[in-house]
Amino acid sequence: MKLLLAFSLFMASFTLEAKTHKSLVPEKPSNVPDYFSTWNIQGYVVSYDGSATPRVMTEQYMFGNGPLEGWTTFFPEFREDLIFLMDDSWDVPVDNRKNELMGSARMAADRFPGCKGSLKKLVRMTKKAGWKGLGGWICCQEASAASDAKNPEAYWTARLKENHKAGMAYWKVDFGREEHNQPWREKLTQLGRKYAPGMPIEHAFTYQVIEKSDVFRTYDVEVVTSVPVTLQRVAKLLRYKTQPGNMGLINCEDEPLIAVGLGCVIGVMRHPLNKPLPNGLSDHVFPYAGRNLKARLDEVNRALKWHRLAAPFAVNDDALFSDLQLTDVWCLRERETWRSDHHVGDTLRESAPAVISRCMPLPEIRTNGGEAPYVLASRYPNGAVCVATAERLFSDEHTWGIPPADVTLQMGDAKGPIGVFGNYQSLQLRYDRTVPAGTRVWAQDLIGKEPVDITSDVKISGNTITIPGSLLEHVGTMASTPGDVSVPGLVLSVE
Repeated sequence: MKLLLAFSLFMASFTLEAKTHKSLVPEKPSNVPDYFSTWNIQGYVVSYDGSATPRVMTEQYMFGNGPLEGWTTFFPEFREDLIFLMDDSWDVPVDNRKNELMGSARMAADRFPGCKGSLKKLVRMTKKAGWKGLGGWICCQEASAASDAKNPEAYWTARLKENHKAGMAYWKVDFGREEHNQPWREKLTQLGRKYAPGMPIEHAFTYQVIEKSDVFRTYDVEVVTSVPVTLQRVAKLLRYKTQPGNMGLINCEDEPLIAVGLGCVIGVMRHPLNKPLPNGLSDHVFPYAGRNLKARLDEVNRALKWHRLAAPFAVNDDALFSDLQLTDVWCLRERETWRSDHHVGDTLRESAPAVISRCMPLPEIRTNGGEAPYVLASRYPNGAVCVATAERLFSDEHTWGIPPADVTLQMGDAKGPIGVFGNYQSLQLRYDRTVPAGTRVWAQDLIGKEPVDITSDVKISGNTITIPGSLLEHVGTMASTPGDVSVPGLVLSVE
């Protein structure tokens, strides 16, 4: 099966009507705790020398003007929708005491000399640069060198109060001595609610903790197999039920199509430095072969804009899964993974449900006998509906792509905005009642400024609106950045 990197459908001659209509995308950034993590840019600037990665988490790299510096200038088109999250070692002095001080949760003054010990000033600097807020990576343990380490509740109470007073927006609580300690994680969340209200605390590893959490992260993956592996983990989490008083959100990391299709939060890991590493080697964390994520920033922007229309929502055992599982296969070549246990020539095989939905029936898929894409759909609490098709891997040709399919959504009585991401042969919106005469259908690239009237280019029959996939691709990429190879993403309004 021949699938090109930039999958393209034959473009019909559309008669899009340029009538006056206000933008379908709000101008104001969302309150969703989406973030950009510095972990991969930290690794990139030291050519992924693990011993040096923590060293560069500094004020100079965040705000400087030198080569590989100025991380807070990234993503001018969408950083207002993201928290800037300082990853590993922002709270550890630049010396050899890291193991003793991991988990300090207090800004290391020597890393941020311009702040003169004030975390609040660092928060202000980050917001002034255009970000939604500032967050920090937290080791899942008390720093052994701290004087109050033997009293965990007092230890974390003090640090939560300090971070809250400084205006910190997020804690990413990762690995450490307590990483699998569910009561420890739940207690930290409780303390956070009390002493740092409004600052989400993210957890990982222990899946059941999501029921009493703000956010749970699906954790690190190889880019080449990230779609099926992330879907496996999201599917597992969707079977839990959030306890009252908890946010219960899933952070599916750097998979924006999964995020919008299944109501999840985004943790952006890709960055705009789409060149070889400083040592001249190719970036094996974001390999060009396969998915080429660093050439796909527009799809992150589109997903963040969708979150302005529909916020991610808590797990509530509300998902449906198809019996059909799809299997992706990839034979590793040189510099296509960061995992030391995977080697050139290894064949990776990962499977996940072909179709997943939340709070709505499973979409119907027709492929005319060919390969199927992953199809994800959700009805959000505010009535918005979103559908996304996600790519497959094809090892025989060492390519990726979204196979064309006819997708039908059972819309019920939905009246809110409709998000559409990915590629389609066609998309059918099937309602409970006949579509009224005179109905108009508007569409807008989520990163565009104005909608277009596509009514004359869709088919309205009885209770169904059918939209050609080529039209969705055309409108969903109208505002694309030159050279960006992101899949389409648009919002529809049926009026």
